[in-house]
Amino acid sequence: MNGRVWVLLGLFYTLLLVFVGRLWQLQVLQYEQYATKSQGNYLRTETTLAPRGRILDRNGQVIATNRLAVDLLYLGGEVYLKDRLLALTGLKELPKVVREPVELMTNVPEALVPTLAELSAVEPSLKLQERIERVYPNPISGPVVGYTALPNQEQLEEGYAPEELVGVAGLEAALEGHLKGIKGVVLAEVNARGQRVRFQELREPQPGSDVYLTIDLTLQRVAERALEEAVADINRIRQRNGLPLVRQAKGAIVALDPRNGEILAMATSPSFDPNLFGRRPRPNDKIRELFSDPDRPTLNRAVNAYPPGSTYKLVSSSLALESGYVTPNTTFRCSPYIVYGGIRRNWARYDMGMMTVKEAIAQSCNTWYYQMALLDPVGMVDKLHKRALELGLGRPAGLEIGEQTGIVPSLQWKRQNFPKDPRWWPGETLSIVIGQGYNKATPVQIARMLATIAQNGQQPELHLVRRIGDQEVRRPVASVSGRYWKELQEGLRKTVTEGTARHVLGEFPVATAGKTGTAQNETLTPGLEHAWYMGYGPTDPADPRPPLVVVAFFENGGEGSGVALPAARKVMAAYWRVGTAPEAR
Repeated sequence: MNGRVWVLLGLFYTLLLVFVGRLWQLQVLQYEQYATKSQGNYLRTETTLAPRGRILDRNGQVIATNRLAVDLLYLGGEVYLKDRLLALTGLKELPKVVREPVELMTNVPEALVPTLAELSAVEPSLKLQERIERVYPNPISGPVVGYTALPNQEQLEEGYAPEELVGVAGLEAALEGHLKGIKGVVLAEVNARGQRVRFQELREPQPGSDVYLTIDLTLQRVAERALEEAVADINRIRQRNGLPLVRQAKGAIVALDPRNGEILAMATSPSFDPNLFGRRPRPNDKIRELFSDPDRPTLNRAVNAYPPGSTYKLVSSSLALESGYVTPNTTFRCSPYIVYGGIRRNWARYDMGMMTVKEAIAQSCNTWYYQMALLDPVGMVDKLHKRALELGLGRPAGLEIGEQTGIVPSLQWKRQNFPKDPRWWPGETLSIVIGQGYNKATPVQIARMLATIAQNGQQPELHLVRRIGDQEVRRPVASVSGRYWKELQEGLRKTVTEGTARHVLGEFPVATAGKTGTAQNETLTPGLEHAWYMGYGPTDPADPRPPLVVVAFFENGGEGSGVALPAARKVMAAYWRVGTAPEAR
């Protein structure tokens, strides 16, 4: 018996020794290894989204900003206080099949958040989730400011978080590198449901930079309203020509400071409210309707290229003077038409007499420019091309957003684009000198050209951004050679005092200058021409008012003097606080 007891005791103590040894190994020798592994079961690293930088106008009025939104998610499974949940959310029933979290309520009202937080704390199937939402308290034209959306697969692979907002169009996309913040990092302790119990912030999120635009929100509103009100003028012309009426104008207005190229207003129509893209749940039916609209409300017509019509005559006038084709005193008869190559090219109903280049600008006399072109119909083409580029056409104006370059034809351009008919025909020169034919320019390019003329060859690079954070944005001003700026300015002034703009701006309280334009397009239908007006002022050196350049354009608007000119006048009146516009700069 004693031997058996000792054997059992030996076995017992041996097992106890093994147990103690194993415990010592786990608790002492391998403590750090298992402690780290244990922590990994309830500690995880998370990212916190950084607020997107705000977009403000030049005076600090907020155009785009952020708000913290809270959504209630249903993760699937049983909800013990189901009746209370349905009463709080206004739902009739919960989803029966849930494969991924379902949003039961988006943008939970602030007063309801504490109640739902208390409910979700005891309901494993419910979760409150915070997110940053982009809002536009003072939206400007949608194609200009743009909008944001959740990242696509490619952007997720680049490092964007699934709930992080990305600029998709307009300024939101162009300024993404500045508006996008840097995500924060948090070490979070979570419970079995994956909810945070405690957390430690390892790196604070860094908000994106605030961007101050050159836009003046008050003047922007005036320009947008002028586009809306132009519908009445467009329909008046359409009625006269027996054409169907329109419900909205298609066009753009650009206003800028010619001294530094700051865009004070950039309005485009039709437009859209960028808040449409920030809503939850997203109204996909309205968004599809927006992108399928034949009037293309997502198109920024201020940076889209169109036939420039008679606004291009300033290029032709400048080239004619600078190259010596004419002098300031050279005259041609402004006849009702000319016949060239067997084609009758009409202009007016009566003979307007002999004109210099100044009167030709003021009266927009096509036949004057036809006769000038016939002095050197082929040799002039490349010279026109070069002068147009110098004045700012056919190349980007410098904006932060994307813009079309337009078309300034040359002999080489014709050969490259028309291999079956590469020869330049003299009759084509007669078309391009009046802004028809192959020419295309954007409203912002026309505005920069006019600013260059108004500033005696000082050409600003146009821009929409004034300041990023605390950093001022400065753009260069180039110098364009020329000896005849005064003659061009006088011709533009005569347009207002005795020419095609006299009926609208002749008695305007501020002395201005400008040029109307009515550009034929592919429709060739009277009443569907593109309507242009470009103007600037004050032209009186003693006038203390700040200078302004305005370009108004209407796609298929009908007449420059009947549609674009009145719209431009409204912007001028608001900026200088004169006339019938009470809005102030």
